[in-house]
Amino acid sequence: MPRFVITGASGAGKSTLLHSLQMLGYDCREEVGRQVVREQMVSGGVALPDKDVVAFRDLLFERSVEAFDVDPSSPDALVFHDRSFLEAIAYSRIIGAPVSEEMIAAVRVRRFADPVFVCAPWEQIFESDAERTHDFEFACRDFEANVAVYRAFGYELIEVPQMPVEERGGFVAEQAERALQT
Repeated sequence: MPRFVITGASGAGKSTLLHSLQMLGYDCREEVGRQVVREQMVSGGVALPDKDVVAFRDLLFERSVEAFDVDPSSPDALVFHDRSFLEAIAYSRIIGAPVSEEMIAAVRVRRFADPVFVCAPWEQIFESDAERTHDFEFACRDFEANVAVYRAFGYELIEVPQMPVEERGGFVAEQAERALQT
């Protein structure tokens, strides 16, 4: 079953793009990082980017692996993930935390389809909110770290053009379908 991932900068329209793909009938997986932040805020937990960065990274990695391991809605469904466990590796670089051999091993046995779709920093649409409390500068650092990690693991990257979301969704769907035909 082909699984694609959309990565890039926070606040660059990834979740909106995934919603557009879902409206086109694709199986889409919500960003795990936002789920973790919401759950930790409700429960009073400390696994948050502004409290315990390593605990947040570890939970992000674990839950992202679980999301990858969930079977698609149908056996031949094309699945799109809003970020992935590789983002936790990239986040490790930002926070200066070591990456365990177990994490590397988990990444090596789980592979997304090429290409990985990359949403570059887009200041005109960037917004902070209850779950995204960092600024645009951090989003740019996050972007660079994400791109570097995907490249380090041998992924082909395609930048998603900054255009209206319906066109972005069409672009990603067309590129993914084309990749499956080769």
